Amino acid sequence: MDKLNNIMQRICLENKNKHIVLYEKPNSYIYESLKFLNIACQYLPQLEELVKLDSGNVLLLLSIDENTISSNDVYRKVGSIILKYPDNFIIINKINKVEYLDNPLHKSLMSLGFKLSPQITHGDIFFLFYTYNIGNYKNSPDWLNSENWANPELWEK
Repeated sequence: MDKLNNIMQRICLENKNKHIVLYEKPNSYIYESLKFLNIACQYLPQLEELVKLDSGNVLLLLSIDENTISSNDVYRKVGSIILKYPDNFIIINKINKVEYLDNPLHKSLMSLGFKLSPQITHGDIFFLFYTYNIGNYKNSPDWLNSENWANPELWEK
Protein backbone atom coordinates (compact mmCIF):
# COMPACT_ATOMS: atom_id res chain seq x y z
CA MET A 1 0.00 0.00 0.00
CA ASP A 2 3.03 2.29 0.45
CA LYS A 3 3.63 2.52 -3.32
CA LEU A 4 0.01 3.45 -3.96
CA ASN A 5 0.04 6.03 -1.16
CA ASN A 6 3.26 7.55 -2.54
CA ILE A 7 1.82 7.89 -6.03
CA MET A 8 -1.47 9.30 -4.77
CA GLN A 9 0.37 11.80 -2.58
CA ARG A 10 2.55 12.88 -5.52
CA ILE A 11 -0.49 13.29 -7.81
CA CYS A 12 -2.29 15.38 -5.20
CA LEU A 13 0.77 17.53 -4.49
CA GLU A 14 1.19 18.22 -8.22
CA ASN A 15 -2.46 19.32 -8.25
CA LYS A 16 -2.61 20.85 -4.77
CA ASN A 17 -4.93 23.73 -5.64
CA LYS A 18 -7.44 21.53 -7.42
CA HIS A 19 -10.66 20.08 -6.08
CA ILE A 20 -10.30 16.28 -6.22
CA VAL A 21 -13.25 14.30 -7.53
CA LEU A 22 -13.09 10.51 -7.27
CA TYR A 23 -15.23 7.91 -8.95
CA GLU A 24 -14.62 4.42 -7.62
CA LYS A 25 -16.48 1.51 -6.14
CA PRO A 26 -17.09 2.26 -2.44
CA ASN A 27 -14.27 1.59 0.00
CA SER A 28 -11.72 0.67 -2.63
CA TYR A 29 -7.98 1.22 -2.85
CA ILE A 30 -7.83 4.80 -4.10
CA TYR A 31 -10.47 6.06 -1.69
CA GLU A 32 -8.68 4.32 1.20
CA SER A 33 -5.34 5.77 0.10
CA LEU A 34 -6.71 9.33 -0.02
CA LYS A 35 -8.37 8.80 3.36
CA PHE A 36 -5.09 7.49 4.84
CA LEU A 37 -3.24 10.54 3.48
CA ASN A 38 -5.91 12.94 4.86
CA ILE A 39 -6.62 14.26 1.37
CA ALA A 40 -10.13 15.55 0.98
CA CYS A 41 -12.02 14.49 -2.09
CA GLN A 42 -15.53 14.51 -3.40
CA TYR A 43 -16.69 10.95 -3.90
CA LEU A 44 -19.06 10.11 -6.76
CA PRO A 45 -20.96 6.84 -6.47
CA GLN A 46 -22.21 7.03 -10.09
CA LEU A 47 -20.27 8.01 -13.20
CA GLU A 48 -23.33 9.83 -14.53
CA GLU A 49 -23.06 12.39 -11.69
CA LEU A 50 -20.06 13.98 -13.42
CA VAL A 51 -22.37 15.98 -15.67
CA LYS A 52 -23.68 17.85 -12.61
CA LEU A 53 -20.24 19.09 -11.53
CA ASP A 54 -18.54 22.34 -12.37
CA SER A 55 -15.48 21.38 -14.40
CA GLY A 56 -13.33 24.32 -13.30
CA ASN A 57 -10.29 23.69 -11.08
CA VAL A 58 -10.98 19.96 -10.76
CA LEU A 59 -8.67 16.96 -10.72
CA LEU A 60 -10.79 14.06 -11.86
CA LEU A 61 -9.77 10.57 -10.72
CA LEU A 62 -11.60 7.59 -12.21
CA SER A 63 -10.65 4.27 -10.66
CA ILE A 64 -12.03 1.65 -13.00
CA ASP A 65 -11.64 -1.92 -14.15
CA GLU A 66 -13.33 -4.09 -16.74
CA ASN A 67 -16.22 -4.70 -14.33
CA THR A 68 -16.80 -0.96 -13.87
CA ILE A 69 -16.83 0.01 -17.54
CA SER A 70 -16.83 -2.25 -20.56
CA SER A 71 -14.35 -1.64 -23.34
CA ASN A 72 -17.34 -0.92 -25.61
CA ASP A 73 -18.50 1.91 -23.33
CA VAL A 74 -15.07 3.52 -22.97
CA TYR A 75 -15.32 5.62 -26.12
CA ARG A 76 -18.81 6.87 -25.31
CA LYS A 77 -18.42 7.49 -21.59
CA VAL A 78 -14.76 8.48 -21.32
CA GLY A 79 -14.91 10.39 -24.60
CA SER A 80 -17.73 12.58 -23.28
CA ILE A 81 -15.87 13.11 -19.99
CA ILE A 82 -12.78 14.28 -21.91
CA LEU A 83 -14.88 16.99 -23.54
CA LYS A 84 -15.91 18.39 -20.15
CA TYR A 85 -12.59 17.79 -18.32
CA PRO A 86 -9.85 18.31 -20.95
CA ASP A 87 -7.21 19.05 -18.30
CA ASN A 88 -6.10 17.03 -15.30
CA PHE A 89 -7.97 13.80 -15.86
CA ILE A 90 -6.47 10.59 -14.46
CA ILE A 91 -7.78 7.08 -14.91
CA ILE A 92 -6.55 4.32 -12.65
CA ASN A 93 -7.09 0.94 -14.26
CA LYS A 94 -6.97 -2.06 -11.94
CA ILE A 95 -6.10 -5.34 -13.63
CA ASN A 96 -5.22 -8.81 -12.36
CA LYS A 97 -2.36 -9.58 -14.72
CA VAL A 98 0.84 -7.85 -15.71
CA GLU A 99 0.25 -8.24 -19.47
CA TYR A 100 -1.72 -5.05 -19.95
CA LEU A 101 -0.88 -4.44 -23.63
CA ASP A 102 -3.63 -6.83 -24.76
CA ASN A 103 -6.13 -5.41 -22.27
CA PRO A 104 -9.06 -3.89 -24.25
CA LEU A 105 -9.43 -1.04 -21.75
CA HIS A 106 -5.73 -0.17 -22.14
CA LYS A 107 -6.03 -0.12 -25.93
CA SER A 108 -9.12 2.09 -25.78
CA LEU A 109 -7.55 4.59 -23.38
CA MET A 110 -4.37 4.85 -25.44
CA SER A 111 -6.41 5.43 -28.61
CA LEU A 112 -8.28 8.26 -26.86
CA GLY A 113 -5.00 10.07 -26.20
CA PHE A 114 -4.24 9.06 -22.62
CA LYS A 115 -0.61 8.63 -21.62
CA LEU A 116 0.43 5.68 -19.49
CA SER A 117 2.19 6.94 -16.38
CA PRO A 118 3.35 4.98 -13.33
CA GLN A 119 2.48 1.34 -12.89
CA ILE A 120 2.53 -0.35 -9.51
CA THR A 121 1.50 -3.63 -7.98
CA HIS A 122 -0.32 -4.20 -4.73
CA GLY A 123 -0.62 -7.88 -3.94
CA ASP A 124 -2.05 -9.49 -7.05
CA ILE A 125 -3.55 -6.26 -8.44
CA PHE A 126 -1.77 -4.09 -10.97
CA PHE A 127 -2.56 -0.37 -11.02
CA LEU A 128 -2.03 1.42 -14.33
CA PHE A 129 -2.23 5.22 -14.18
CA TYR A 130 -3.34 7.04 -17.34
CA THR A 131 -3.25 10.81 -17.62
CA TYR A 132 -5.06 13.07 -20.04
CA ASN A 133 -4.25 16.72 -20.44
CA ILE A 134 -5.09 18.42 -23.70
CA GLY A 135 -2.27 20.89 -23.04
CA ASN A 136 0.37 18.21 -23.47
CA TYR A 137 -1.59 15.72 -25.57
CA LYS A 138 0.83 15.83 -28.48
CA ASN A 139 4.53 16.25 -27.93
CA SER A 140 6.22 18.35 -30.58
CA PRO A 141 9.00 16.48 -32.34
CA ASP A 142 12.55 17.84 -32.07
CA TRP A 143 12.69 18.68 -35.75
CA LEU A 144 9.62 20.95 -35.55
CA ASN A 145 11.27 24.13 -34.37
CA SER A 146 12.57 27.43 -35.70
CA GLU A 147 16.13 26.09 -35.93
CA ASN A 148 15.16 23.49 -38.51
CA TRP A 149 12.72 23.41 -41.41
CA ALA A 150 10.15 25.66 -39.70
CA ASN A 151 12.56 28.58 -40.00
CA PRO A 152 11.79 30.61 -43.19
CA GLU A 153 15.38 31.93 -43.23
CA LEU A 154 16.62 28.38 -43.92
CA TRP A 155 14.18 27.58 -46.73
CA GLU A 156 16.59 28.50 -49.50
CA LYS A 157 19.54 26.51 -48.14
